[in-house]
Amino acid sequence: MRNCVSVFLIAASLLCGARAAAQDSLPPTTPRVGASYFPVAVQFTPVPSGNGWHDERPPLTDEIMRETVHNIILHGCTHIAAGEFSHGGANASVFDYAHRLGMKVDYTSNGVQLFRRNAPPKYCVYSREYLDSVRTRIEPVLGHVKRIAAPYTIFPFMDEPFHADTTSFDYRDPVRKAFRKQYGYEMPRSYAEARLDPRKHLDFVNFQSLTFVEAWRKIYREVKAYDDRPLVVMTHDSHNTMGGGVESDSKWAVDDVFHWGGDFADMFIYDIYPYTMFDYRYGEYGKTPKPRISQMHYTLAQMRNLTTSYGKKLGFWLGTYNEGWFRRYLTREMREQYWMERELAYTAIAGGADYLITGINIPSDARHWEDFGRAMRTVQKVGGRILESPKPKARACFLFPRTQYVQLQEEYFNVGLTFELCLRAFGELDIIHEEQITDDTMNGYEILVLADVKMLPKEVAERIVRFVKRGGVVIADCVPQTDALMQPLETMKRLFGVESARTDRVVQKGQWNPFSMLPAQWAHGLKTPPPVPEKRFDKASGEAFGVPQDFRVVTSRACVASDAGVVARMASGDPLLLSRREGKGRCYLFGFCLQDTYFQTWKENDVESRAGLQRLVHDVFADTGIRARAFSSNPDMEVALRCNDREAYAFIINHEAREAITEVELRDLGFEVGEILDVEWGRTVDFTQQDDGSVRFTILAVEGTPTGVTRLLKVSPKKQENK
Repeated sequence: MRNCVSVFLIAASLLCGARAAAQDSLPPTTPRVGASYFPVAVQFTPVPSGNGWHDERPPLTDEIMRETVHNIILHGCTHIAAGEFSHGGANASVFDYAHRLGMKVDYTSNGVQLFRRNAPPKYCVYSREYLDSVRTRIEPVLGHVKRIAAPYTIFPFMDEPFHADTTSFDYRDPVRKAFRKQYGYEMPRSYAEARLDPRKHLDFVNFQSLTFVEAWRKIYREVKAYDDRPLVVMTHDSHNTMGGGVESDSKWAVDDVFHWGGDFADMFIYDIYPYTMFDYRYGEYGKTPKPRISQMHYTLAQMRNLTTSYGKKLGFWLGTYNEGWFRRYLTREMREQYWMERELAYTAIAGGADYLITGINIPSDARHWEDFGRAMRTVQKVGGRILESPKPKARACFLFPRTQYVQLQEEYFNVGLTFELCLRAFGELDIIHEEQITDDTMNGYEILVLADVKMLPKEVAERIVRFVKRGGVVIADCVPQTDALMQPLETMKRLFGVESARTDRVVQKGQWNPFSMLPAQWAHGLKTPPPVPEKRFDKASGEAFGVPQDFRVVTSRACVASDAGVVARMASGDPLLLSRREGKGRCYLFGFCLQDTYFQTWKENDVESRAGLQRLVHDVFADTGIRARAFSSNPDMEVALRCNDREAYAFIINHEAREAITEVELRDLGFEVGEILDVEWGRTVDFTQQDDGSVRFTILAVEGTPTGVTRLLKVSPKKQENK
């Protein structure tokens, strides 16, 4: 979580009437925010280069203040962030001047909700007294926003909410009455009692999780009634609510963002720190946090699923190299990664984010600030047109199994590596939540990926079978064999054509805390290192899709085929890959754990095994005949699209590649491509039109620095000739 910082109280004199001066009275050379822009918010803090605030102590002179605002705008930033999560030196004159130049204000707080992660509120959220108490807090906490002429967002909720422990559960009479009304029986008197019965445990956890939502809906209505100008924003947590809430900052698996829903905010902002600190992987995954971007891609997809399903905006807290944010984790290596802000910003925008806010402060290193400025100036060249170009729905989706997560109380976060492997192999990948599988249409997706899924509600399993029969594809590395109430489930074994199949994976315990100012250590009170993970090894052999298979396998999942076809085997004789047709569709089953196998290639720097694994997974997707809209031949270089029916924007981002060169393929854009323009450099990119309607082109590193290279390309339709 971000460290709480002192709340900045905006001066009461900051009234709309104080902004009488017109923009035209300023010199024409004064930097301004254009009418169409991509929102980028920064705290008003010292700048490491250019004119402005460097070492001076506030209050600043008017000249230094103005130069700092100019510096910020010239670096492609458009908003000033203030409030609880800000070390800035902003005051009434700063906001007045910024507003004159077209900037808006984002006001953050730690909420008016009256409850915390470890304790329920003084009054039950189901009681009348609760809302009365919330109303008394709105003016003291959020009242400063009313005195801002151009507020863009307001953050009225707890920063990154989640139930840290069962101490946050509420057992009082109004809660018990609401539970009884919903489920028809008495609410368990404790979490321990609930765990004795699978049905009661699932009901109890789901209900206690949603007590937060009961409060948020009420808060949202009150804040909108108080001031309906700014967008109401909630910041969501980067792991506890997305599969990492077991023996972490959250002791138990209770919450997830999609289960909570989205009808209580206008924008949801996602918060993760893959550079400024650890990203919460479990066990040895945390000591070898590669591929670096996997957990961000995995969880950003969950946030995108939330916001697109509920029609909300998606934002991103952008980690910067600055001691104002997790000073304990900053290292010399991070300082040398001057491209980190650019890489994260482009990854977030490519993933669907329509708003960035720095967390926290302007980068304190000049090279970081200048590179970020180049990136944001590039984005602002097309500005609001990116907002008009949403990230298109992928053709493949990756299941988030909430019931398994809650019932088994096992982390479902390291699986982000499997998500990354499949994303790179196919080219695009979304998340689908278990609760979205309500019929056999799979919410419009053509491919469903089941990774380390060993439990499914019976009705969900049956819908997946019908999805395949009507022409869908399922790709899995594990066969779910238990239903929501911990009873045997035969449905998926029949679908995959196996009599039996193992479902285990390497147990990873503990979260590594890589302090830079203190000795690195295991987090959350773990005094002794977790045991060395036990692993089973095998080796891929034979051929699959005409390609020899030769890579190291970790955690083979021995299975016995009934009517499935064995595509290839391992050295032990166990199936490496099986496939089976069902109706008009098809199933593929890997005979081993993808996340364990993929991780081992990174831990041991086994490039050959990683290439072999990636090729096999890619060939499985290719065998379906379904193609992604964007694909990169280099797995370590991301290609992602945002588009509408008039234009598209392709983001090329190097995450791991030593040699940043890739062949890109784009298809099904809705128009015939006429030009591809590198937005930053103003140069066209040569491409070739393929017989199948796709276009291909090659991208390579600029300035001889492959790591962190990013490119933003504008793809325009072919001009129609006048007849």
